[in-house]
Amino acid sequence: MAPVQPVHANFKEAYCHHHGCSPAGFERHLLLRIIPLPFRPLAAVSFWMSPELFASELEVIRNAAPARTGREVNAAAQDLVHLRFVENSFRRSIGMRGRSEAVVDAWNAVKATVDRPSNPDHPSVGFADGASHLTAASRTDALGRTDSALTLRTLRKIHGDLRSGSPLDQVLKSEGLTVDQVRDLLDRNRNGFDGWADLRDRLSRATPSHGGGTPLRSTTLS
Repeated sequence: MAPVQPVHANFKEAYCHHHGCSPAGFERHLLLRIIPLPFRPLAAVSFWMSPELFASELEVIRNAAPARTGREVNAAAQDLVHLRFVENSFRRSIGMRGRSEAVVDAWNAVKATVDRPSNPDHPSVGFADGASHLTAASRTDALGRTDSALTLRTLRKIHGDLRSGSPLDQVLKSEGLTVDQVRDLLDRNRNGFDGWADLRDRLSRATPSHGGGTPLRSTTLS
């Protein structure tokens, strides 16, 4: 008789059982698996020295941890696709960054042992060829999702840049957003972004020279 497959509550629990890692070590273990193999030794040392270097990947991993369906994992992993639009660093320029498709691969390896809903999603979830080369318009679609990791990360970056004294025009241009679009994101994420009130006030006090409703590049939030 074939052994009975264990049933786990979510992706994190199934992953830890499959790989023999502890729940406390889940984030580090999965992080190193989604980093390209040639960079894993350097990533391990970097993580030991400063886990915050991988804050974006860790945020995606934490969002994927409670997932019970491939769609949920896919939604979290998609934010890794867009990291190049919101963060620039040496490690990303050399390729030492998490891969969205690797998160999905990790899910597909353990999904059979997850107690999924009665109406499961597609039997296999993957990324289309070229997913790592999404356009700015695709990034805008992701920003339109309420409480997406990408949206919250972008709001935090805008907030931090304004608090550090960067001109509003410059901050908006770097993100490809208008004041009205940022306000719209704030309105839809006021419960998920703890700095929303301060950022809203800063946007109200500062008006870019070109006018708040004129896009710095063509984008439309859905």
